Amino acid sequence: MIELIFAAEIVIALVALLWSYDRYAKRWIATRGNDVVIGSVNHVGYVAGEGGGSIVVSYGYSVDGIRYYGAFNPDMFEEIGFFNFKIRTPEIEAIFREKYPKGYEVPVYFFRDAPAEHWVNEAPSKSAVLWKASWLPLLVLMLTLLPLGFVQLLITLSAK
Repeated sequence: MIELIFAAEIVIALVALLWSYDRYAKRWIATRGNDVVIGSVNHVGYVAGEGGGSIVVSYGYSVDGIRYYGAFNPDMFEEIGFFNFKIRTPEIEAIFREKYPKGYEVPVYFFRDAPAEHWVNEAPSKSAVLWKASWLPLLVLMLTLLPLGFVQLLITLSAK
């Protein structure tokens, strides 16, 4: 029985790796930066979080007449300094609203077959495309191999 589970684990791992490679092979063309549109900033705001907050710049862009939305977090420390603790949240928001006014244009690089997969300001690196392509197959791989490994462990322990 353990041999069957081990064989199933190998087959599942191979299927997940081939699925990941297929997704990557279809998306790697995005690293060239040929598919780009100009998006525009919709809103800049401060989002409070546990242990601090961050500035979020939301934007929208259109591909083939369909509107898509996204957001990014600009580097706060680059703009206001690392040790500037006296500045208040409304002042931080004002600085970034001035830097990214409504309608500010940002280049959006997208994956042609699924324009919701996109990158802002520069074409994606190969590692970014690899992550976008392989996160789902790796998640499925983990969700199937963990229970099979647990069953294999239970069978091994019960045989003793």
